[in-house]
Amino acid sequence: MKSLGLHETDGRRLRSQASRERIIDAVVAIIDEGRVTPSAEVVAIRANVGLRSVFRHFGDMASLYTAVLERIGKRYVHLMRPYEAADWHGQLRESLARRLELYESGLAYSRAAQLFRDGSATMNLGPGVFNEMLRSRLESVVPAAARADDLWLEQLDLWLSLDCYASLRERRGLSHTQAAEVMTAAVERLLADKH
Repeated sequence: MKSLGLHETDGRRLRSQASRERIIDAVVAIIDEGRVTPSAEVVAIRANVGLRSVFRHFGDMASLYTAVLERIGKRYVHLMRPYEAADWHGQLRESLARRLELYESGLAYSRAAQLFRDGSATMNLGPGVFNEMLRSRLESVVPAAARADDLWLEQLDLWLSLDCYASLRERRGLSHTQAAEVMTAAVERLLADKH
């Protein structure tokens, strides 16, 4: 039996990594086109790989969607930059604007992930981590005196949430602009209570 040379092994590894990246790219492109739950067959065709390759790289569709969400998360790193406003009211307004950008472009991915979340312990961690990160960021902006008002803080957190945005867009049928107006009005009313 002939042993594989270093170049052959490296070549296989590189081809395998390239296939994995093409599979992730395919899912991202398909979801960007509005197809929330592409089948493994559709993904394989788009990625120009065999169906077995999809499951060799990702044991199931939930694992594939976990990799897709990791990739998508990299698109939004710029939203975590420091705020420009000097006062906390201005910082909350910036936070809302950034969240609205994230929510609109990420809503399809959120829907896709939700469909695969039930059977995946890994994917079930995602929303909790995401929500904790947003809550932590919110609490870092709001002064202690305002945070002490639990009811007010919970209302603010709700009005800034992806769940709120998704409800306005999907259940109420509002456009992005309309949903943004509703959320902005609610946040402004809450801010008016705290000087």
